[in-house]
Amino acid sequence: MDLITIVGSGFGLVAIFLALFFLFQKKFQNDGYLYLYGSLIVLGLELLYKVLILSRAIFDIPWVYIPGRLHNLLVYPLLLLFFSSITNLNPRFRRWYRFVLYGFGLYALYVFLHVLTIPSQSKMEMLQLFYQDKRPGPYNYWRNPISLLKSTLIPLAFLSVIGIQFYRFRKGTSDRPSVRLLNLLSLIIIVYFLFNQFSNPIYRMVHDVSGYSMVEWPVDIGFLSFLILLFSILALMVNTGSVLFPTAKYSRSSLSSASYRVIVDKAKRIIEDDLLYKKESLSLSELSALIGTNPKYLSQSINAKLDCNFVDFVNGYRVEEAKRLMLNPANRSFTLEAIGSLAGFTSKSGFFRAFKKATGMTPNQFLTSRTGINS
Repeated sequence: MDLITIVGSGFGLVAIFLALFFLFQKKFQNDGYLYLYGSLIVLGLELLYKVLILSRAIFDIPWVYIPGRLHNLLVYPLLLLFFSSITNLNPRFRRWYRFVLYGFGLYALYVFLHVLTIPSQSKMEMLQLFYQDKRPGPYNYWRNPISLLKSTLIPLAFLSVIGIQFYRFRKGTSDRPSVRLLNLLSLIIIVYFLFNQFSNPIYRMVHDVSGYSMVEWPVDIGFLSFLILLFSILALMVNTGSVLFPTAKYSRSSLSSASYRVIVDKAKRIIEDDLLYKKESLSLSELSALIGTNPKYLSQSINAKLDCNFVDFVNGYRVEEAKRLMLNPANRSFTLEAIGSLAGFTSKSGFFRAFKKATGMTPNQFLTSRTGINS
């Protein structure tokens, strides 16, 4: 076993161990940093796979050989969701991002299960042919439409969304720890993307110096080990309360995931039964007292289970009430401002802003789309 293999194995196992340690420590509670740990697992698995190829240990476990694998692309949707958690993106968009992640995950699982159906003998023959190929580096991505899609176009789509999201966040925030974290993360993502785009020239340069035909594997292992080191340091810093970055959300909380659900269910039940959302002055302290908890725990539970803050939580009920009132023919003579007031909003601007945030439409647009009436 050479030094590259030892280093790659070590960093791959460290990545998976750290990620699982933090995941189980938090009992898989969704604080946004779960996506960072997921990225660590994906990178760790990718690194260990490359170690198996380089060391030829894959001959001992040929069933793990997966030609045309896609799981390494999961890094991009995971990091996009991590970005959205730090920038407090609208939960509606975050749900769409999760659907994208599930799509990539299911397709990666399909590829893996499909490859498991290939007999081990056939895989052994494929590996023999693979090791007989003396060309350094993989084929040119730009000449193969499928590889171009997986290696360039899909990552670029994610990078574009991340870039736009980060630009808007930086313009409207004074949260320096979060900006510092996202600056560093952006740099890491860009380096990862650029390395994958320009790996072939790197392989050829190293090959010209070393003459080693499988030079792409040690180069990849070295780069991924460095990348995992950066991600691991990042994960350790946010979980130990570093002043440089925002700490992992609720990392020191005594509440469990089950407690979150109980508190949120109580809040929903009392708001719905007593129509508390119609009360214009409903506060976090008042609602927490009514359900027998404290404001901190209530706010924390709403954030953790519903991906929104207290104001958006209550406004969600008000928006639904406003929609019901607008669609009731008996209320046709009411102005939209009056509708908003009946639903619990204190001002017309607050009503319009909350309605647009929740539905993507103004009250006028909603009414026109449903009834053809422009109020």
